[in-house]
Amino acid sequence: MKYRIFTAIVMVWAAAFFQSSFLGYIEVFSIRPNLMIVLMVIIALTRNIFESTAMAISLGLCMDILMGKTLGWYGLLFFLVSIPIALINEKIYREKFLVLFTFTFGATVMIEFFFYIIIFMFKGYDHLPYVFSRIVLPEALYNSILVLPLFKPVSRVYSVLDIVDRRRNRISQ
Repeated sequence: MKYRIFTAIVMVWAAAFFQSSFLGYIEVFSIRPNLMIVLMVIIALTRNIFESTAMAISLGLCMDILMGKTLGWYGLLFFLVSIPIALINEKIYREKFLVLFTFTFGATVMIEFFFYIIIFMFKGYDHLPYVFSRIVLPEALYNSILVLPLFKPVSRVYSVLDIVDRRRNRISQ
């Protein structure tokens, strides 16, 4: 269990590091991919509901800290979006390109759209169609492309953790 917690902490820190440093250099049309959403979708597709929601909350809070505007909105949105994905993850073939693309695109649109709705409610802006067409949709497309090379390594890390847990449980019995 401590290996899982340590791995989760390392994955959150690595995602935060890459999100805040290297992904700024691969902006396309001034849109930066959101590695936290991509990692949340991958974990929600591969793990059970408890593990995926715990990671979603920690990734969301880390995203809140990186953004610096408010604390808790991304954590709540990541949590709420990861629940339905984690509930149906065993019923779908998650290694398919279309499944990864669709879930990442949908999760990005939902999270960013609701975040901007919340921000617009509190700030009173009225440029929501512009933000949706120029920021949310391109970011969702960018994240959907980014999920493809990241799915195999992250799922491989969790399969190694499963093997380590099985060996430890077999030895302790």
